[in-house]
Amino acid sequence: MKTFNDISPFEGVYSDFIVLKENELVTIIQTDGVNLDQLSSDQVDELFDKYGEFISTYVLYKPQNVSMAIPVVMTPFLNEWKQRFIDTQKDPNLTNDMKQLVASYLYEYQQLETDTDTSVKAHFVVIKEKLKQPTLEELRVAETRLNEKREEIISGLNELLAGYDCASRVLNGNEASHLMHQFLDYKTSIYHNK
Repeated sequence: MKTFNDISPFEGVYSDFIVLKENELVTIIQTDGVNLDQLSSDQVDELFDKYGEFISTYVLYKPQNVSMAIPVVMTPFLNEWKQRFIDTQKDPNLTNDMKQLVASYLYEYQQLETDTDTSVKAHFVVIKEKLKQPTLEELRVAETRLNEKREEIISGLNELLAGYDCASRVLNGNEASHLMHQFLDYKTSIYHNK
């Protein structure tokens, strides 16, 4: 029986980076998507032209664009409903029917959280830097090079998406490893919090 660690290319986390078993350091940038349905065909063409320029500018860095469904994070919402449930159980003025109604809502929302259809599409740019050797010194050198590449790509992304009210952010090491888990094993990853 294979485990997640057996199939995962993931070796570990270093700072805000992922270290792959193939001796590569990886950083992941998450970016908002643009709703193309709200743009005219000329605006869509302009966006694709700008995207083509962006890709050609940073082609030497070999960025990988990944779009995938990720679970909707409902933890704060569910925590409010759990508290509401606890409060209703303690309230002597509420009828059993009302207490049962709150419990049924909480149950329904918990089911939604673990439903694989409850997801959103997310967009990521993945950048790698090869390690010459798996040493701490080489990790530091690769980290410096990767930070420089990442800052250039974020600057380019922000310029590309400036007119579309979109933002980019770098995933920290824990978020990136959680994302990798989602990519490799979506169903099980739903049950693991970030």
